Amino acid sequence: MRLCRLVVSVAVAVSVVGSAAAQTVGIGSSGPGSITYSISSAIAKIITEQVGAQARVQPRGGNSVVLPAVNAGEVDFGVGNTNEVAEALSGTGGYEGQKLSDLRVVTVLMPTPVAVFVKKDSPIKSLKDLRGKRVPGAFTTMKVVQNLMAGKLANAGLSWNDVKMVPVPNVIRNADDFIQGRLDAFFFALGTGKVLEADSAVGGIRALPIDPSPEAMARFREHVPQIYAYTVQPSEEYPGVVETTIVATFDLLFFTNSKVSEDLIYKVTRALHDGKATMLSSFKTLGSAFAQEKMAKKLPAGEYHPGSIKFYREKGLWPPKQ
Repeated sequence: MRLCRLVVSVAVAVSVVGSAAAQTVGIGSSGPGSITYSISSAIAKIITEQVGAQARVQPRGGNSVVLPAVNAGEVDFGVGNTNEVAEALSGTGGYEGQKLSDLRVVTVLMPTPVAVFVKKDSPIKSLKDLRGKRVPGAFTTMKVVQNLMAGKLANAGLSWNDVKMVPVPNVIRNADDFIQGRLDAFFFALGTGKVLEADSAVGGIRALPIDPSPEAMARFREHVPQIYAYTVQPSEEYPGVVETTIVATFDLLFFTNSKVSEDLIYKVTRALHDGKATMLSSFKTLGSAFAQEKMAKKLPAGEYHPGSIKFYREKGLWPPKQ
């Protein structure tokens, strides 16, 4: 009888531990200071507080590492842009021969303005002035950033042959190299912690504008098809924006694996829909830009998870109207 009770006790303990483990979810991101890390941290708080699962951010170097990890089920969620997710789902571009067919979109998070920054007192006033300058490139763990940099150069009528390309693995390293004087410019999303750090470290930075003309944008889209022009105003949210500036922008997505349960994704989607206040307190940039009515958009090669679709149907957001 005593042995029987012991077996039952062990079985119950294993069951409890297994249940707790099942309620722990991971969100893959780039390193601290990146926009995906800040967004992932805000989402992790929402999931933990409103869904009841223990969500943890797992930095993995960059999207080129995160997307395959989510596709393989090594991590439950990730944050990435429309261009890279579309390439991964279709096995094209940077994912040629590496089709990640198990990725599923949960929601559209926000438009994400990005820019090339220089020192505030730099003689570099436009992207054209990068000719002959030390510019970050390669981005071995962030393939889409390499495309974005190539697109920015093309927007100005330049190519990699016109600049001195300095190889970096990711955006964190490119900002650090700029701070340490190894680069004349660096690439980053606006409104992030690393941009603020760079602004403080070098005595001020300035975002370089893009050319919004149809011809220049067509050259840009040869490298990043889903890019569009976006006007930003100087504000505390955007260090480095010293005047009205037209920058490049794309949409960020929150995605998962097709095998994650429909019930969990439904709850996560509902929590994000209702979590704007938490977003504002955790990462103001996300909270300000996140729009409930735009959570579901028509996306290039973007398949949504059935759990999200179920929620969007209930809210009248499905099928997407955009």
